[in-house]
Amino acid sequence: MSENDSIPARQESVARAASRFGADHRETLQARNLLGFALHRAGRLDEAERELRAAKDDCTRALGATDSETLFSQSLLAYLLLDSGNVREAAHQQQALVEASVTALGEHDPVTLGRRVNHGVMLHHLGRRETAERQQRST
Repeated sequence: MSENDSIPARQESVARAASRFGADHRETLQARNLLGFALHRAGRLDEAERELRAAKDDCTRALGATDSETLFSQSLLAYLLLDSGNVREAAHQQQALVEASVTALGEHDPVTLGRRVNHGVMLHHLGRRETAERQQRST
């Protein structure tokens, strides 16, 4: 099954979760993140960006800025922005993700460290090599 073929099923999952649990429930928000990811993988970047931005905002509002689902949403958005060529905003989203991860998980958590490495890679793509190197060395 291609990513395009999975999108109707993902949309149905969002509709079912919203109907059963409500729009702000974790299950619904998770289904929306997965829909955004599927849209991204299918190359439907504009739709994916709209869905992931809205899902991230709703996760932040409903679950809090440091909740695992919110962090997952922000990570998906950062990678979408990178793939869309919006490296500057992707790096900004990644930096905010690192900061929220430090708060939620701690500075030395493996997930936080991985996100710091990814942020360094984005800085490198922006041509900020010295900052990227400092980021990588501090990790």
